[in-house]
Amino acid sequence: MKILRNCAVVLLLSFLCFHPPAAAQGKAGAGEIRIGYTAPFTGAAAEFGNNGWRGILLALEEINARGIRIGGRSYRIRIYKYDSRCTPDSGAAHFHQMVTEDHVVAVLGDHCSSVCNAIAPLCDRYRIPGITIECAVDSVTNPGHPFYFRMRPTVKMMIPSVMPKIFKAFDARTAAFLVVDDGYGELFVKTARNELDWRDVKTVAVETFTRGSTNFRPQLKRIRKAEPDIVFYVGTASEGAVLLTQAKLMGLMPRTIFIGSEEMGEMELPMRAGPDVVDGTYAISLWGQVPPAFGKRVRERFNKPMHYAIIFGYDAMHVLANAIEAAQSLDPVKIRDALKKTDYRALEGHIRFKDFNGYRNQSKFTPSLVRWEEGRRKFLDIFVEWED
Repeated sequence: MKILRNCAVVLLLSFLCFHPPAAAQGKAGAGEIRIGYTAPFTGAAAEFGNNGWRGILLALEEINARGIRIGGRSYRIRIYKYDSRCTPDSGAAHFHQMVTEDHVVAVLGDHCSSVCNAIAPLCDRYRIPGITIECAVDSVTNPGHPFYFRMRPTVKMMIPSVMPKIFKAFDARTAAFLVVDDGYGELFVKTARNELDWRDVKTVAVETFTRGSTNFRPQLKRIRKAEPDIVFYVGTASEGAVLLTQAKLMGLMPRTIFIGSEEMGEMELPMRAGPDVVDGTYAISLWGQVPPAFGKRVRERFNKPMHYAIIFGYDAMHVLANAIEAAQSLDPVKIRDALKKTDYRALEGHIRFKDFNGYRNQSKFTPSLVRWEEGRRKFLDIFVEWED
């Protein structure tokens, strides 16, 4: 009997994997479109999930005010959101729940690359379209998944496009890295070193830290001993604020130039560390200027500074809503097909999902470089869209 029960469980799981539940194939409540959202709302990466949610809420105000017209009928979007805590197991478990219990027709998220890599194959398995809000590692879309989409550039796209801007800003002969010890940090180092090597810039130190760390002094001491001209640092803004504070107290600045990943180009950094600490440091930026009216909405609604996750969440929600309306269906497969045809002028750039150079369902635009001056972002260039 036990063997039969085990066999039954295996058969049921296999059926669910390859035959999505009927509700997941587009049956929703009266006038309701169910969308899932997985994001880190707690833990070291909470700033991204909470800001992404703020962007989604702003988009929902606009979308639900006008409604989504399908077959002459008006629908409103309902979001089922879950805290992934930036852990793949949680993200995958919540994805299953969103599909089998909440009966969503599409999913937004996650923000953490490890979670994105966990849920991307689940999108294919359940034939449910998903849009990552901001995952950066290449493996999310290279080789990619038929049902998973990404709007932002990957690390391998971002670093080569921004490196000439870095070396136009100042000369450097040696470099060091202080990065989070996950796939994101590892890929950042590997990609950046490739760019440094052919410019004859010597890497003199590579240091890592565990996410959520608050003591960077041991790594900074070793970096100070190596005397690099520049230091690339990668992590969350909360980690970056502590890291820069300790670096300044140890006397690394201003001799050594600190260049942060895109997380360090947000107001979260000077708010946590203080403008005097971040003054003179640099960061990659994935957004330029937003319309003043949008910035005003963010301030009035949330009393928070602008953040790229707000922009990404806002854009992703609109891209998905437009695809649903274009599909004229709540069938996830038809929504996926409509996403593939996206041609949308978003706040972050021109969103078009393409297949190229091994990537699948990947959009692309060139990031910017900012310098922190008196607590403000000074752009050293402008955004340029990549041509097909």
